Amino acid sequence: METLIEARRKCRLCMIKDPSAIRNGSEFAFDPPVVSYWSQWLGNEKPAILIVGQDFSNVDYFVSNSGQDEQGNKTNDNLKDLLGHAGISVGIAPTADRNAPVFLTNSVLCLKTGSMSDPIKDRWVSNCSQAHLRPLIEKLRPRIVVGMGKHGWTAVRRVFGLSAVPAGITLAAGQSWTTLKCTIFAVGHCSGLGLVNRPMGLQIDDWKRLGLFYRTLVEPVKST
Repeated sequence: METLIEARRKCRLCMIKDPSAIRNGSEFAFDPPVVSYWSQWLGNEKPAILIVGQDFSNVDYFVSNSGQDEQGNKTNDNLKDLLGHAGISVGIAPTADRNAPVFLTNSVLCLKTGSMSDPIKDRWVSNCSQAHLRPLIEKLRPRIVVGMGKHGWTAVRRVFGLSAVPAGITLAAGQSWTTLKCTIFAVGHCSGLGLVNRPMGLQIDDWKRLGLFYRTLVEPVKST
């Protein structure tokens, strides 16, 4: 993991074209020694499930919380509930839970300089997918990969070269595809805006389906 952490800290691919729009957290002395800031909550290094979200935060949020997530972050609370519907119990964010079989990462690992709602550029997702998400998946080898929301789904599609699937998360959400390496699930983002696009009831159903599949991986086959 140290190699992946160092690669994240040294990366300047997106800042070359957008120096005023995005910054690497390594510029700050408190930059946590992790591949993904989100993994400080759920970062099992032998996970059954890898979840790819959008981005961690903007610079102001990152600085205000010294590189950590804030208590009571609604997206994290919603994800905890959704994982519960999948039958996966996790601790309350942002307290680290290394026992849960989940690793969290994002489609973009650097930080936006503007507001939290500023758009994510497609080239940032493309750069990060190839430079960081692909080697992370190769290292962790999860049995399940989840593309969460528009950008998380785009990142996952690109890493796995999924061409014969819906490109947009609106059509893809709730579906799954099996590759030679793992099974891939598309789900809506569980932020406030994500819940507008795909309501909580549908998201709960999506995670219940994921949970059914997860249990086929972890439960022993019963003898007849």
